Amino acid sequence: MIKDVAKACSDIGIVTMFLIVLFMPPEVLAQQVIMRGTAFLGDTAMSDGTVVLHHLTQGTQGELDSTKLGRDGAFRFSLPREPDPILSDIFFASIRHNGVLYFGPMIRSAEELDSVYRVSVYDTLVARPEGFPVAIQSRSVFIEPDSSGWRVTDLFELRNDEGQTIVARPGGDTWRHRMPVGIRSVEVGEGEVSADAVRYQNGEVIAKAALPPGGRLFVVRYEVDSLFMSLPVRAGTERLDVLIREPAPTVAIDGLDFIERQEFEPGSTYRRFAGADLLGPVVTIVKTEEVRSPHVEWVAVLLGLTLVVVGSIVLRPRSPNELVALRVESRQQLMLEVARLDEDFDGRGGGSESERKSYERRRAELLRTIRELS
Repeated sequence: MIKDVAKACSDIGIVTMFLIVLFMPPEVLAQQVIMRGTAFLGDTAMSDGTVVLHHLTQGTQGELDSTKLGRDGAFRFSLPREPDPILSDIFFASIRHNGVLYFGPMIRSAEELDSVYRVSVYDTLVARPEGFPVAIQSRSVFIEPDSSGWRVTDLFELRNDEGQTIVARPGGDTWRHRMPVGIRSVEVGEGEVSADAVRYQNGEVIAKAALPPGGRLFVVRYEVDSLFMSLPVRAGTERLDVLIREPAPTVAIDGLDFIERQEFEPGSTYRRFAGADLLGPVVTIVKTEEVRSPHVEWVAVLLGLTLVVVGSIVLRPRSPNELVALRVESRQQLMLEVARLDEDFDGRGGGSESERKSYERRRAELLRTIRELS
């Protein structure tokens, strides 16, 4: 008898819900904005995990909702409204797997909700204590005269081809690279990773940040007294470009070819030197009487290559915040970094007092940069 009553109530509930939906005004139904997605571990749908929905708008970010994955890796969120690219109203989702936080793509327009949203996560590969020999896809070194010598912006674009996320073991690192001797006023960590995840120590830039498959950018800024220096180069570096802003002494770079003079804007000219598939261990800037003519084969090669940041970066002397903004292309990317920072900090359970202060300082810096770009 009880089972019959329960079944009848259930049937009545289903009928009631059907009638509500059937007679719901069309304008109400039209307001339903749904994100449907699937989480994949490699090429296989995940069966366990929690997805978090994030909302970015007007220089702020926050978590809106969270849900457990279905057995088929599927998840679904009801959005409060459609994304609006004009208002910088953006939604995206994240998943934490094996202690690493992964983000799906940003949803900037309603049309992007028509397809299934995908978040990809990966198994982890633990690096040796001294780091992993991640491929350097490109390195771009911008050198500019300064009142106290020369100011350098050194951009490393790494590429993880392993199909797994490279993580550091306790007390170890994921990647490191030797820097020039005698540099000073070194700044690191204003690329796509937080300041706590990369540092300069004992002549090396050292990263602890997890490196998912694909590309990752590290930015190192420093000052040198003399232009005539040696740049340590890891064997196998796929491409190295050195751009020296004029006025500057006439130089050659042993290990690289002079390509051309490039004028990024009126009155801002750089001499460009380049090389590919370098053997290392250094390239050296030396004084010369005459800049060597470009080799025809190098001109042909470089016509097919695109610098990560050339054309938009170093148009004039810039503050650190401006260089960061140019690399990540928009303040929305900086807002995504705020979200990453928040989830990383929350995932560690808050951390120690020093970690909390470091987190708050980094977050304030990012938000200040976002406001300056608004």
